[in-house]
Amino acid sequence: MRSRLLASSVALVIAGGALALSGCGGAESTLATADTQAGKTLFVQQCGGCHTLDDAGTKGTAGPNLDDAFRASRQQGFLETDFYGLVKRWIQIAPQAPLPGSYPVAMPQDLVTGKDAEDVAAYVATFAGIGPESAVREITPAVKGTPPPPGEGPATPADGGAEAP
Repeated sequence: MRSRLLASSVALVIAGGALALSGCGGAESTLATADTQAGKTLFVQQCGGCHTLDDAGTKGTAGPNLDDAFRASRQQGFLETDFYGLVKRWIQIAPQAPLPGSYPVAMPQDLVTGKDAEDVAAYVATFAGIGPESAVREITPAVKGTPPPPGEGPATPADGGAEAP
């Protein structure tokens, strides 16, 4: 009897712990507690010079239009938690050197950190791509020339396929 009670208690503690841990630190709980108004203010100050986001009223052209970047995924049913994780990670690991075909300006890593990064990521996750359409602008490639057909030939200046602008 005593061992059965002990086993039941241990099982209950493990199940309760797993349930508690599954909600701790996750995107859902962070989105619920994030300050999206502070995130919007930080976005306008730190990110709006490069990124367009209708809700923020920013018209940056050096980086991707975030409404365009998230709209199709939002329409396909992706969740705000997916966007939150993506934006938060991108803030941390943004590539530092432009790659051929990418935007010509690198985004600084850790432009915002800690709670500020959480607030900005939550703001973008909540408001990017919520409008029905936007003016899609063409991306200017980082190299001149015509790219080869998919799967054929060199595609970068390093391998002789295009010339640097």
